[in-house]
Amino acid sequence: MATCERLGQHIAALKEGERVFENAFQSVARMILGAGFTKVVVNGRTTYDFNVFRTGRKHTIGMYDEINSFVSYVKDAAEGGSSKEMAFVLVGEPGNGKTFFVEFLCSQYRAFLSESRNRRYTFRFNGLEQLGHYGKINIVDSQTYEDPLILAMNLSDASEDNRRFLAEKGGLADAAIDALYENYRPMGACSGYIWNDIRSFCDGNMERMLDFVEVVPVPMSESLGTVTGKYPAKDKITSSSVDLLGEESIQRLLHISDTNNPYRFDLRRGALARVAGGGIHFSDEIFKNKKDLVQVYLGVIQNRAIEIDGYRWPIDSLIIATSNNSEFNRFLSEKEEAPIVDRCRICYVSHNTNYRLQEGLTSYAIGSESKTTLSKEALHQDPNLNYAASV
Repeated sequence: MATCERLGQHIAALKEGERVFENAFQSVARMILGAGFTKVVVNGRTTYDFNVFRTGRKHTIGMYDEINSFVSYVKDAAEGGSSKEMAFVLVGEPGNGKTFFVEFLCSQYRAFLSESRNRRYTFRFNGLEQLGHYGKINIVDSQTYEDPLILAMNLSDASEDNRRFLAEKGGLADAAIDALYENYRPMGACSGYIWNDIRSFCDGNMERMLDFVEVVPVPMSESLGTVTGKYPAKDKITSSSVDLLGEESIQRLLHISDTNNPYRFDLRRGALARVAGGGIHFSDEIFKNKKDLVQVYLGVIQNRAIEIDGYRWPIDSLIIATSNNSEFNRFLSEKEEAPIVDRCRICYVSHNTNYRLQEGLTSYAIGSESKTTLSKEALHQDPNLNYAASV
């Protein structure tokens, strides 16, 4: 497969079923339910055990209620319920597996998206030097990793023209187009602004306009923070909304002659834009952040958009967070902060009290390698050690 494609090729691959267009909740729900599940009896109660959380050398152990709560939240959001405007927050004592659960989920999601059919794609504009007011900037990526179908649904100001393009050029049936429009959102501020610049330059000729567009896969590297990204709570003084949303870029202002161009804001300086194309944003210890940063989260969770100076970039992200009990209770005691709690699906995580399950956790702590002395002589390991430490 070529590194860069045309928009028409991407729509054709979508029509053939080689690719999918869905939001983050639908992807995560498909990953979990597609792996299958079984009914199990836990403490005399029938519940579901989802296979995706039980695969791998070091997987989650127990946490049945927490996993079922998370799956019901994701499934409700995927079906258009109220959960799609909420964040999922795990609250519990330190050391009971909250962060491990989220990081394991993120690793499974990256593995799921690495399959060719599930791969995420975005678009970029090429040849901008021709427009004359972008300086030496020739290629501009969609800053929030918008799907090419988002561009296809916003090619023209008139919705009917965009539907006609998908039907005629993409060969999609009306039912398929209606299904795509269920995940419709406007283009981000900078993508929309640049697209209008290209329209003016090409005098509205769609064929010429599409020559500026390239479709590329979203990078999957964990270290880049794309697709799955983590924002740990920082010191009160050093934390800033810039770390989440981004800021004005001096380097870009040196090239862009039009000061109204929203591309002057570098969104990828923040953690949210890198996961805005159907990713998972993980906020560790969310309630340890200072109040104004939590208010930023409230706006992002509710509106599902990055907003800077009146410009908007709609995002498609599953937001999942953790918090310890003391910080959460302190936050609850401040009554004026109630709106953010109302926008969170709170899940209380208990410590594991089942000694049979604890044996698996203890084996993680002891380690799987055989213990030796400094001179490499094998040490005897009591076969009852795990049991004794687990009870």
